[in-house]
Amino acid sequence: MLLQFISKLFESDESDRNQYDIVIQINDKVAPLDKRNLYLLPLNDLLSKKNYGEISGGGILKEEPGEIIFCDIHVKLYDEQISENLLKDIMGFLENCGAPKGSKIIIENTHQEIPFGKKEGIAIYLDGNNPGEKIDFVLSEISKRTNTTQSAERYWKGNSTTGLYFYGQSFEKMKTEVSHFMSAHPLYKSARIAQIA
Repeated sequence: MLLQFISKLFESDESDRNQYDIVIQINDKVAPLDKRNLYLLPLNDLLSKKNYGEISGGGILKEEPGEIIFCDIHVKLYDEQISENLLKDIMGFLENCGAPKGSKIIIENTHQEIPFGKKEGIAIYLDGNNPGEKIDFVLSEISKRTNTTQSAERYWKGNSTTGLYFYGQSFEKMKTEVSHFMSAHPLYKSARIAQIA
């Protein structure tokens, strides 16, 4: 799979490379601006308030067709020793911000990965060539049926496919509701469903 790293939030020169202690990888297919509002700014406030450290970079990882895989945030910590309590505090905070299952913290020096996240995610892939497709309608209807608030932009439009993403408490419950929606609207009966968190 060919991947490309895009949407650098902070430009840095070669001498600044790896000026971080942990990478927070959030398994959320969220647009860059919404990533900033949902995760980056609140985390920055937490790090500053508790004197843990500061954000030193981050980005969005996409597949070749342009679909977002995940977003990440680089953090430079003030203490040389990375405590378990600090990591738990950061992970719990990001879970409260909505971080889905499949998220993780990667410790740069040891490459240790610590999983976190609570929400489960569902992707619905629609035929992008369908002229009757109304993305706003589908997003609104599925949000209501799955009881998921779409406070962020979570969709991708490819050449022949459109992906819609929802995060909630249970993939199976969301899948049931999505299936009911698709059976009630034959226009979307060919949609593909996948678990993403």
